[in-house]
Amino acid sequence: MSKKLFVVATALAALSLASCAPRYNPNAQKPDTELSCVEIKSEVARAQQAREEAGKNRGLSGQNIAWAIFFIPGILANEYTNDQVQKAADDRIAKLNQLYAARSCTQ
Repeated sequence: MSKKLFVVATALAALSLASCAPRYNPNAQKPDTELSCVEIKSEVARAQQAREEAGKNRGLSGQNIAWAIFFIPGILANEYTNDQVQKAADDRIAKLNQLYAARSCTQ
């Protein structure tokens, strides 16, 4: 019975830790072609915030330490997820900066 309890506790811990991973949806509420200059800047800020949060969760982070305690492979999954969030945010920032320049938005 204690082995089943350990497996259930580990699964619950893994699920709760997975919910801590940053999520980033690079899509705005409306198409990029309809974004104003102010909305573009807001989207860039949102992407930068997601990127920073993912960066804080990499390496020797609290999440990875918790994963090490409960479920070693979770560290790899956490690193991969954070890497993907950072890449998506970088791609989105580059696209939005191009759109910002194409529209001749001023700072």
